[in-house]
Amino acid sequence: MHRGAVMALTRVNMRGRAAISLFERIAGEPLAQRERLTDTIQLCLVKPGESIFNQDDPHPYLYVVESGLLKLTYLRSDGEEWIKSFVVGGQFFASLSALAPTGCASFSAIAIEACRLEKIPFVALRDLADANLGWSRMIRNALMIFGERKERRERQFLTLDREEHYRSLVREEPDLITRVPQKDLASYLGITAVGLSRIAARVRAEGRT
Repeated sequence: MHRGAVMALTRVNMRGRAAISLFERIAGEPLAQRERLTDTIQLCLVKPGESIFNQDDPHPYLYVVESGLLKLTYLRSDGEEWIKSFVVGGQFFASLSALAPTGCASFSAIAIEACRLEKIPFVALRDLADANLGWSRMIRNALMIFGERKERRERQFLTLDREEHYRSLVREEPDLITRVPQKDLASYLGITAVGLSRIAARVRAEGRT
């Protein structure tokens, strides 16, 4: 199984600005004891093509994307890649299975563009949630956001044909259409690059008329 080159980490005194801003929006309120979290955060500068973590690795961390674009992928034993989702600036991601004690990541995370990520040990979030209702509420709301994303992806994949799914992306996430390489977009939709090119051509032709 192919395993991508893992990113380099740079620890800096950024005080977790992107993470705290996002978490307070998710919680719907200011969060107390923020320094307990910011002291644990690392800034990760990731080049295109580098892996943030690999499938089956122990990796009990959550990431907040300050900028950039990355893909979350499953890899089969024959090396074929299946893209489960994309993540952009202002969002967060983690492998839930890797957050459990002795757990491992169920997928890989790979940068498509250069990324700035804030890497947060999950144990630091868990300890804050155990001691503070605001942080507990934030984690609960974050899990709901995470679950809604997964449910929406499953519904699109199971109920829409590939052209309908592409059209929904054009309507709802047009930025992805221009930023994601065609081969990755085709993998995400579960079609060949040739099939995607034909669908995109039909959609463009309709737009011109």
